[in-house]
Amino acid sequence: MKLNLLPTDVSKAGASTVAWIVSGLMVLASVAAAGGMAVVSAGSLESAKQAAADKMQLAADAKVTADQAEKQIAEVTVIDRNQKLSIAMDEHNRKYVDLYRDILRYVPSYYRITSMTAAPTGENASQVILTGQLQSFRQYADLAIAMWKVPDVVSVSREGYAVIDPVVPALSETDQTGRAIRPDEAPVPDDWEGRMNALMAQAAAQPQGFQNASGFGTQNDLEARGPMPQWSTVTMRLSLAREMRTPDPRATILSGGSAGALGVPGAPGAPAGGPASSGFGQVGGPPPGGGRGGAGR
Repeated sequence: MKLNLLPTDVSKAGASTVAWIVSGLMVLASVAAAGGMAVVSAGSLESAKQAAADKMQLAADAKVTADQAEKQIAEVTVIDRNQKLSIAMDEHNRKYVDLYRDILRYVPSYYRITSMTAAPTGENASQVILTGQLQSFRQYADLAIAMWKVPDVVSVSREGYAVIDPVVPALSETDQTGRAIRPDEAPVPDDWEGRMNALMAQAAAQPQGFQNASGFGTQNDLEARGPMPQWSTVTMRLSLAREMRTPDPRATILSGGSAGALGVPGAPGAPAGGPASSGFGQVGGPPPGGGRGGAGR
C-alpha cells in the first residue's frame, strides 16, 4: 500500500507550473509562426508587385504596337479597298462574255438565235433570255432539254411555239378514215372525187413565187430576219445561280467601310437595295446593246 506523504497544495502548485511553461511555449510558437507567415506574405506580395509591374510594361509595349498597327491599317485601307474595287470591276468586264459563251455551247444548231440578254435578279442569281426561231415541236421539246444542261441553271421556261404539226381530227360523216391534217386545213373526204377536190384546193391555196417572208430574199443584210414560213419564234428564259451584279464605284468609295465592300446589294458599305438601273457604276445588267446575237441570218 502506497502512502501519499505530500500535502495537497504542493502537488497542485507543481501542476500549475508545468501548465504555465507549456502555455508560454505555445505562445512563443504562435508568435514565431505569425512572424514567419508575415515574412512569407511580404515576400509573396513583393514578388506579385514585381510581376505585375513587368506585365504592365509588356501590356504598354503591346498597346503601343497595336496603336501603330491600327494607324498603318487606317492608312492603307483606302488603297486596299480601291485595289479590290478595281479588281472586281476588271473581272466584271468578262462576266457577261463568259456567260454568253457558256450558254452558246449548249444551244442546238436548229435554234436560230436572234437575241440573247442577261441581267442580275438578286444575290447570286441572274436570268438569261434567248429569242430565236425553230421549226418543229420536237425541236421545241429538245431545246428545253438542252438548256437544262447549262451550268448553274435553276429553272427553264419557254413560250411562243405555234403548233403546225399534223393532227388526226375527229371522225365525221364525210371522213371516216381520220387522215392527219394541219390545224388550218379542213378534213379530207373519203370519196375519191371529194378528196381530189380538197387536195386541188389545198394546192391552189399554197403561196406561189417570191413571198418576201420575214425579210428573206432582200438585199439588206443588216435587216433582222424573222421566222421562215411554218417556223416559230420561241423565247427561252433561264434562271441561273450566278452572280452578275455590277460593282458600284461611288457607293464603295463613299462607304469608307471595309476593303471588301464592292457596292453591291448586301455587301458591307453598299446602299440598301442598290440602284436598279444598269450601266457603269450601277448595280444592274450589261451595257445597252450587249448580249445581242446575230442579225438573224
